[in-house]
Amino acid sequence: MTTLTMRLWLVGDDEVLDAIADLSRHLDYFQVARIDELPEPPLSAHDHVVVAMEDEARGRDLAARVHTLGSPGHVMIVPSLPGKSSGARAIVAAAELVALL
Repeated sequence: MTTLTMRLWLVGDDEVLDAIADLSRHLDYFQVARIDELPEPPLSAHDHVVVAMEDEARGRDLAARVHTLGSPGHVMIVPSLPGKSSGARAIVAAAELVALL
């Protein structure tokens, strides 16, 4: 699968998504969208979805619902990493994305 068609969806209200959006310019995504709610279906293998919510239970719920929108290539929840900064959390999440591309 070529990265020229890959889309990255950053879903939620956690500020860590802003840092991931900044880092995403160094990744080979065709499109990056920072949104508060889930994207419109259908999702395909070309879609990677990263979820981060201040309310972790809501984040888990959103991540579970992603699969009802199609067959995304990857879905992840940004880890909370207690005691770590948003930047550190973004780096951990971005490292997972690098491994996919």
